[in-house]
Amino acid sequence: MSKKKTIIDAAAFLFAEKGYYAATVEEIASQAGIGKSTVYGHFPSKDHILQDVLKCGCTIYMDAMKGRLKPPCSVRDVLIAVATAHFTFNKEYPYIARILADEFGSYPLWAAELLQQLRERRISMFSSLLSQGINLGEFRQLDPRLGAEVFLSILNALCMPIFHGMGNEKGSVETGMRETNMSAETNMLTESNIIEGRFYHGIDIFFSGVSCQEPAMNISV
Repeated sequence: MSKKKTIIDAAAFLFAEKGYYAATVEEIASQAGIGKSTVYGHFPSKDHILQDVLKCGCTIYMDAMKGRLKPPCSVRDVLIAVATAHFTFNKEYPYIARILADEFGSYPLWAAELLQQLRERRISMFSSLLSQGINLGEFRQLDPRLGAEVFLSILNALCMPIFHGMGNEKGSVETGMRETNMSAETNMLTESNIIEGRFYHGIDIFFSGVSCQEPAMNISV
């Protein structure tokens, strides 16, 4: 791994865990296992490090999405494939993913604008897919942009356990593991399976809704 990539990875970890303003270049250097002067040899400032973290994350994310956008048989299948790519990105790059999902975090104005631009790209992509599904009769009539915002919110919410642990569910899993004397490795694998299972269950709820085959509600404000 190149030193520049090592610095980016270390910075992503610290920005996600401590926040951009709390993390220092000294800490980034220590996390990367290199000297502070080496960091400055690759990046003039902490802002430049954040810029590369965001650029790297956006590129990886959008590249992962591009390969999923050709309909294999239905728009629903494409959206599920896109959701899978989103989940995989969050598992493989959890700290970068956490930063990209933190649209309202404390960042310099230019970085906040970049995060908003990424959000708009995602919303536009999902909205276009939902519009295709509506036109093809796969989905009922709805506001594609609002549907896209809901879809992205669900994806991000379902990936939160990757960042923060399993909460109450994690506790119940750990209790069960102790009772059956399973290894720590099995415990981790089981938690990972639970997170993934919850993710796809959540996606199914998005497509199926919670009503028992009833017509859409007409809610007025």
